[in-house]
Amino acid sequence: MEAYLDAALLDTAPLPTGDDEALVLPGFDEYLLGYKDRSLMIADEHKAAIIPGNNGVFQSTVVRAGRVVAVWKRILAKSRVRIAVQPLVPLHRSDRAEVERAFEQYAKFVERIPEVRWP
Repeated sequence: MEAYLDAALLDTAPLPTGDDEALVLPGFDEYLLGYKDRSLMIADEHKAAIIPGNNGVFQSTVVRAGRVVAVWKRILAKSRVRIAVQPLVPLHRSDRAEVERAFEQYAKFVERIPEVRWP
């Protein structure tokens, strides 16, 4: 399937507010792996952060409004999951709150208390 969109719209549109849900995805999620052309999901300048070394190993990502807006790593402890988030674009307080809600759901899945850290 081909998509037609003015490339200028990809990086200048503000992140939606309100009901737009953030998704926290693992490194090898089909959202990115399923496409040869990932330009609708990833800005060119962020590819190195998501696929370091361009070796096919994808970092875990945060997706908002269809675009990758951050990468994240986790450390599982006995009762906690420590999550370090590295934004790729500016995220407002409301955006960060939405991302943290998504990590709360992830923490429930791994049966740990979430500890989200931002730079």
